[in-house]
Amino acid sequence: MLKTVLSLSMTEENNDFLPKDVTSEIQELNKDALKKMKEIIGKLEKKMMEIIEANEQMKTQYKLVTSVPGIGQQVAINLILTTKCVTAFETSRQLACYAGVAPFEYSSGSSIRGKTKVSPMANKKLKSILTMSALAAKRSDKGIADYYNRKIKEGKNAMLVMNAIKCKLIARVFATVKRGTPYVNTLKYAS
Repeated sequence: MLKTVLSLSMTEENNDFLPKDVTSEIQELNKDALKKMKEIIGKLEKKMMEIIEANEQMKTQYKLVTSVPGIGQQVAINLILTTKCVTAFETSRQLACYAGVAPFEYSSGSSIRGKTKVSPMANKKLKSILTMSALAAKRSDKGIADYYNRKIKEGKNAMLVMNAIKCKLIARVFATVKRGTPYVNTLKYAS
């Protein structure tokens, strides 16, 4: 549904290509559809939050997960549902593998024959929202931003570093939920 909203809002690109009367008619139709879809999305988000508020375990986990910088409402809800309240995985590495962000070396026997790669067998939806989460964390968390800049200066590929940030976020979420306490940024206590 969000992809549809995005595609309907992109019709302004055709202003110079199509005749003005056709463009204005399409924009008017799209405006009504966009308004209705945004209304439906708002109702769905409200209903999801009501479900979370009604279930004490989900409510607690939602608060813990959203305490991690870069993790917002959509990511938190998706992680809680995907991981069955973080009971489907024993370690953060297993969750990272499921999300397709854990690197694996390509080896045969005793020889390593290629670069480390992530598995193509992943939950693509979870991986894409983790990408957006990693971008948000890079902007809002000084520790993540410093890590990103340090690795880029070392000559690492930007996507590889973003993948590592996704792994860090998963590890932080997993730790906060397993520990049962909100995320604490220890960097602010460093001198």
